[in-house]
Parts: sequence; structure tokens; C-alpha cells
Amino acid sequence: MATELPAGVYFVPMSDGDGSLDLASALAWLLAPVPVPTFLDELWGAAPHHIRRDRRDYFEALAGPSWVGQLLAALRTEPAAVRLVRGADHLVPECCADGSLDLARVQAALDSGYTIICNNIEKYLRPMSALTHGVEVELNFPTHVNAYITPPDATGFLPHYDHHDVLVLQIQGAKTWYFYGDEPIAPQLMQRLHEVDPAGLPEPTSLHLTAGDTLYLPRGLVHSAATTSEPSVHLTVGLHVPTVLTLLTHTLHLLSLRDDVVHTRLPARHLDDPRVQAGLGPLIQDALAAVATPGALAEGLGAMQDFLLRRARCPVVGQVSDTAGIDAETLVRKQQPLYSRVTTSGDGVGLQFAQLIVSARSDHEAAMRFVSARTEPFRVGELPGLTAVQQVELARSLIMSGFLVRPTGDDAAP
Repeated sequence: MATELPAGVYFVPMSDGDGSLDLASALAWLLAPVPVPTFLDELWGAAPHHIRRDRRDYFEALAGPSWVGQLLAALRTEPAAVRLVRGADHLVPECCADGSLDLARVQAALDSGYTIICNNIEKYLRPMSALTHGVEVELNFPTHVNAYITPPDATGFLPHYDHHDVLVLQIQGAKTWYFYGDEPIAPQLMQRLHEVDPAGLPEPTSLHLTAGDTLYLPRGLVHSAATTSEPSVHLTVGLHVPTVLTLLTHTLHLLSLRDDVVHTRLPARHLDDPRVQAGLGPLIQDALAAVATPGALAEGLGAMQDFLLRRARCPVVGQVSDTAGIDAETLVRKQQPLYSRVTTSGDGVGLQFAQLIVSARSDHEAAMRFVSARTEPFRVGELPGLTAVQQVELARSLIMSGFLVRPTGDDAAP
């Protein structure tokens, strides 16, 4: 299935001057012209979907012509993030005497037909961090980005599947993708299978990605990819969707810290005596009932929120000059993308984001919830539940912490 982008309709992310991307919606940009609700309601988990754009420069704001060199330079001190793959042959890249990545030998491997794989590049490049966090804010799914640099007439991985959903972004060149069967491998089978048996695969279907295209791959779909006469650079945006098991794991752990129901000891001979085993049901039911309470589930979701918050890189902090002249009419907006939540305790309220927390008295709760949920610019005087002095003080604090910024350009319009 394929979607073509109508002429003149596409999203252009703008740099905000510090090397990051200012994306109104990272996911909308990756999927355009497919609306995000359509993708989630109709395409998600169903089948591969090819978004054909015929615009080689579509991803240039994210990864321009000289981007590969910049990427490898950024990874010189992180050789563990780089792998070299040619079919079944996997190499660990060699290092220089100082422990840095030997770029000359990496280039030689590329010339010999190896694909260069750079893992989790959102850790090293702020534009990739902005992209992944933008998706995380919108979907609440932990997200990572890998880069694949493949020479002409080469195959990277043999047929395989991923445990997570993937958006493939074709940055440079072209690549042909092969799909083996229409149905993804079921999650419970993925837990038991370690690799695909090529001998048991059906004849593949294929599609051709060119620069500027996006390809969606659901988890468990067996696939491979190869270049033809030109080299290829593509990114994979991995969407690691939490499952019911994820929620149960977090909820059980937090429940174990406050309720002895999950610490009830099993009786002697519970492995060997059928009569003892028959009595285990009520113990399990009590534990499940405790897990299913709204309070326990809220704790589990809170732990998952905390994980997502801590994944974000700290925003660019404000300067003292950014807070000059602030009054009730000053326009501010939440720095984007930025996932946040408000926590309360007996001591007051806290606005948590990235690895930071801004604390205040309890009377600031309404204002904190307002700024956490707000995505559009607003005036300082709109902060609810505070005096004019408190509004200005909170705005200054949030600007200095990097949570709020004073918009410029079109964003500065009332």
C-alpha cells in the first residue's frame, strides 16, 4: 500500500538556532500526507505502508548533504554505537590507539560492501533527540533512531524481524525492501524465536524507496533490504510500544513497596503437592485484585511517565536577559517538544520535565497544570490561580529552567 504526497503539500521543520528542530508535530511531518489519526486508526500494526513523496530534499532539515560525515565525527568517541554488517558477516569496528573510532577502516569496510550501522544516534545529535522526543510526547512510546549507510549493490541484514514498529526514512539514494509473508510473527512467538530460518520463508514481495520517502513496518514483519547501483542512507525511527506486561511489571513493583499482598509466602510443597497447588488460586486472586485498583494502576502509569520524562535531554536553559521586562502581557510558550507532568506532595507541587523539577507552593498547582498541558503561546497574565507578582515570578523561573521560551517571529503574534 502506498500514499503519494500531493504537489506543494509537505511539512518543513525549522531549526531554532541551537542545532535542534522546532517541530509542531514530529509525527505529522514523518507521515505527511497521511494524517496521524488515520495512521493510528487504520495503518498501525496492519501492514507495511509506503509514503511516496518524490522530494529528495524532504528530510534535508534533519539530515543534510554533509550529514554522514557529521554523524561519524560525532561517533568517533563512541565506537560501541557503530556496527558493520554484510549479510551474515558482522564486524566490530576497529579503534585507534586512543580508543576512538578508526574512520579510515570504517570507510574501507564500506568500500568492501559492509553497511555501517549507527545505533541510538538521538543520544549524540540534538536534531535526532528533538525528533524522537517529539514522537514520544505525542504517542508516549519510547523512541530511538538508528542510521544505516549502505554501499551500492549490497545487503545489510539477512531477512529478520523487529520486536518494535519502525518508520524508515530514506535520506539519500534508494533501497529496495523485501517482505516475506503478509502476517507479522505473533509477539509470543517472537519471545521464543531468536532468528529467522531463510529456508522456510515464502517468496518475497518488494517495494522501492527513494530519497524523501517514509516506510512504515509493523513489529514482527520479516523483511530485508538491498541497494542497487547507488549508495543509500536511511534512518529507522524505532517505536517501542509499552504492553500490558510493561504496565503490570511497573504496577507490581510499586505495589510491592507498600502492600504485603504480593509478598505472601507460598506454602511448603507448592511444586509437588496437587492439594497445595489447588489452594494457590485465592492468593493469586488477592494479588490481582490489588493490582487492578485505580491507585495501583495510577502508580504503574506514573512509573512509566517517569521513565519517559528521564529519556528527554535537558532543554536549552534561558538567560537572565530573557526574563527582562516580563509583565502580564508578555507572550511565552512551552519549549517544544517537551514531555512534562505535575506531581503533588505535602510540601507543595512540582513541574517535572527531562531531568529537572521546578517546585512551588500548593497554590501554584493550577498554574503548573496549565503550563504542563498548554501547547500554544499564552500571556503571563493567563496563569491561573496566582497574583500578578506570582505570575511574573513563575514565568521567570520557568524561562530560566528552559521550560518556557519567549516566542519570536510568527509565534510572537498575539
